[in-house]
Amino acid sequence: RGYNENTKAIPLISYEGDSFYVRQTTLGFILSQSEKNELSLTASWMPLEFDPADNDDYAMQQLDKRDSTAMAGVAWYHHERWGTVKASAAADVLDNSNGWVGELTYFRVLPVGKLSITPALGVYYYDASFNRYYYGVSGAESQRSGLSPWSPESSWMPYVGLTLKYPLTRNLVLLANASYSVLPDEVKNSPMVDRDDSFTLLTGVSWRF
Repeated sequence: RGYNENTKAIPLISYEGDSFYVRQTTLGFILSQSEKNELSLTASWMPLEFDPADNDDYAMQQLDKRDSTAMAGVAWYHHERWGTVKASAAADVLDNSNGWVGELTYFRVLPVGKLSITPALGVYYYDASFNRYYYGVSGAESQRSGLSPWSPESSWMPYVGLTLKYPLTRNLVLLANASYSVLPDEVKNSPMVDRDDSFTLLTGVSWRF
């Protein structure tokens, strides 16, 4: 609540090597790899944050700041003709939330001429420490702001996504990604949140070397 605009410009790098990869905001070090399976250690950036100085709501301005953080964990990919399954888990290594998140996702790349279409279906898990840091309202914050105190437990959040990639030239590629999530009760019932769902759109242009 209190945000009229939430747009960010983020440089994204993609690289696939024999021993490591970079996939958007995740760096992976491959432990084992075969035709159908890949297991890796990961380091990633969690962009979720809250700055009360950027908010238009007076009550929200009285809350503590929540910082983005770095996550470290593991990721497993299993490839079949019918698509790919990804399972991952990562923990906060900067001690901001002291929480961890998990992901289970199915996706499949569908080439249509030059256009690449990748639908995805998955679910995220957020533990109680993660949810309390980003969506909780402490007793002290409640007294300052007038918002009700909130101490959420762990939650599961399903989502659907769609990624489109289209090469304009040999090196220049247009890309777009849209994802839609239904917020769990632990998040949508927070006094910091004023909606039941979340929609994210990423668009950009990439240069392929």
